[in-house]
Amino acid sequence: MILSKLMKRLIITFCIIVSLITSSYALFLLKVDKYEEKKQVHYSYQSKSNVDYKVFLRPNVMYNQEYLEKGRYYVFKYIDRIDIKLKYEFTGSAPAHLKTDYLVKAYLQGLHGKENEILWSKEFVLVPQKAEEYDNSSKAVIELTVPVSMDSYRAIKETIFNDSEINSPTVLNVVFDVRTLASTKNGTLEDKLSPTITIPIGENVFKIAGELEKTGENAIAETIKAKKPVDMRIVTVCFALSSVFLLITVLLAVFIKVKVVDDAFDKATARIFKEYGERLAGMEQAISYQFADIISVTSFEDMVKIADEVGQPVFYYKVNTRMERKIEFYVFDGSRIYYMVIFGEIRLEADSSVPARGDQSNQLSI
Repeated sequence: MILSKLMKRLIITFCIIVSLITSSYALFLLKVDKYEEKKQVHYSYQSKSNVDYKVFLRPNVMYNQEYLEKGRYYVFKYIDRIDIKLKYEFTGSAPAHLKTDYLVKAYLQGLHGKENEILWSKEFVLVPQKAEEYDNSSKAVIELTVPVSMDSYRAIKETIFNDSEINSPTVLNVVFDVRTLASTKNGTLEDKLSPTITIPIGENVFKIAGELEKTGENAIAETIKAKKPVDMRIVTVCFALSSVFLLITVLLAVFIKVKVVDDAFDKATARIFKEYGERLAGMEQAISYQFADIISVTSFEDMVKIADEVGQPVFYYKVNTRMERKIEFYVFDGSRIYYMVIFGEIRLEADSSVPARGDQSNQLSI
């Protein structure tokens, strides 16, 4: 494969630059540390509190069951009591000192207006405040069942109605307040949950509603700078590319030859051989013409004219080496020699044209 000198230099330069860039980037990845911000969690927790209930019935002609499960419509006249089951679970990521306080309150409230604003409210403590502690534990569980009788609350509603003569919608909100403090060596976290069950009072048929389940979570964390691991796949690919382009550079420099651009000498000889190739006769070596009369001719066209007049071919001897570049033309006419020479510039590059044949040491001086 032969390339021009400019193209060969451009390709070699490009390969060297790519090789340097890829290898430098690989070294950069290996030597320069990179960091990323990470969230380091020292302690975390998740909590869940939920309310379940069963509606126990008086003997009646409508139902054969002892109680009804949640999520149904209920007939107020047939209700004996409602057993409210309260459960709270706290789960930490590591052992800590846990202290859980809880209490259960009921709020009998009369509502008024389109948005059911509170007209009046009475508070009842169903379970007084209690505390439980867990030392070096990751879990706290509270479970209790609170029976709620409907008759006593309906009696209070009727008393208020008879006295005020205001028949407002009335509900009983049972609230399970629970609070946990988790003390760790990294700090303290507080969890508060208050699930609520809402029971209509005084309606013949009703459905129980409320926020029956609540969850919580929190964490003690800090943002730290962590050293990013080096991606060795990218490093390997970069070094491999660098090696490939370096190999291409060596192969180009050693095996790819540079195309020699024709200079004035090459163009002149090419034109002569193209136009008068049939009139030319090559010589193996330069002749000894020291005893002949030398007549110098300035143009090849004149050499052709002289050859036509004397009826002789035009002989030539060509030398094209690193040390010498020339072509000599001869027309022989008895003892006279018509002579013309074209010299070429000496090339410093290693590549040269086809070397001259024969004895190239003899040179003609004019």
